[in-house]
Amino acid sequence: MKNAAAIMKAAADLKLPVAAQLIGVQAAIGESSLRVIDFGDGAGPDSRGLFQQRANGAWGSYEDRMDPHTSATNFFKALQKVEGWETLEPTIAIHRTQRNADPNHYTRFREQATQIVKALGGESAALVDPSGVCPAEGNQVVGDIAGKWVKPLPGADMTSGYGPRPAPPGTAGGVLANFHYGIDFSTPGHAGTVLAITDLKIVKIRNLDGQFGTGVTGQTLDGKLTIGMYHMEAGSLKVKEGDIVAAGTPLGIEGATGNVSGRHTHMEFYAGALPNPMIPINATIDPTPILQEKGIL
Repeated sequence: MKNAAAIMKAAADLKLPVAAQLIGVQAAIGESSLRVIDFGDGAGPDSRGLFQQRANGAWGSYEDRMDPHTSATNFFKALQKVEGWETLEPTIAIHRTQRNADPNHYTRFREQATQIVKALGGESAALVDPSGVCPAEGNQVVGDIAGKWVKPLPGADMTSGYGPRPAPPGTAGGVLANFHYGIDFSTPGHAGTVLAITDLKIVKIRNLDGQFGTGVTGQTLDGKLTIGMYHMEAGSLKVKEGDIVAAGTPLGIEGATGNVSGRHTHMEFYAGALPNPMIPINATIDPTPILQEKGIL
C-alpha cells in the first residue's frame, strides 16, 4: 500500500487525473505485485523495481528504477507520450508504455488496483466505481436537454435498471460484469422496433461488435448527451453514421447480439458529445432521472 501511495502521488505531482493513478497501480501490480524487486525475468533479466524497468537508459539509473516515486514518475512521463492514452483501454495504454509481450496482460489486475486506489485516494477516488470506471471531468448534464422524447421501444418493459447487479447467467463475466452501465428494455412476445429516443446525430454504427452486438450511438443535438442503444438484430439497422434523425425514427430491430442472455435493447447514457463511447474508457451516467423527467419511466 505504501508503494501504491507513492505511485498515486507521482501521478498527482504531474497533475494527472485519478484515471492515471489507477493505470499506474494496475501496471505495477502486473509487473511486480507492487513490490520493489531487485531482479528481472527471463525476457528482461535487467528489469528492476515496481515497473520492471530495463537498464537501457530510458528509465534512469538503477537507483531511479528502484525508487517508487521516481520510477512511477518515469512511467507516467512515458504514458503521456502514448497518443490518446486517456481514451485507450487501460491494458492497451499500459502495454504501449511498457512494451510487454501480451497487450491484455494487465486486464486481470484492474479490479485489485481499483480497490487500492479507492482505499487510498480519498475524495478524488470516491466516484471511481468498483469495476474501475473513472469519472470524466465535467461528467454531468447541465440544463435542459432540448427536443421531443419518446419511448425507445414501444410496448416494452424495463427489465434491468442502472447500478450494481450480479452478472446475468449466460453472459461473459469479468471485471465489468457486476455493474449494469445502462437500462434494459424488452418487448414481451416479439422483437420490437427500436426508435430514436430523441433527436440525435448518429455518430457510431456497430455491426456484431463484441459485447455491444449490433447497435447505434447518437448525440443529442445540443451536445449535452451521448446515447448508445445496443444488442439489435444483425442486419436490421436503418440508419448510418452522420444521419440526423428525429425522435421516433426507427433505428433497428430489438435483438440478442453481443454479450447477452436474451433478446432486449440496452441503452447507455454518457455526458457530453462523445464520438465512440465505451466502458471502461468512458464513464456512464444513470439514465433513470432523465427518463423519469421525460415521462419515459
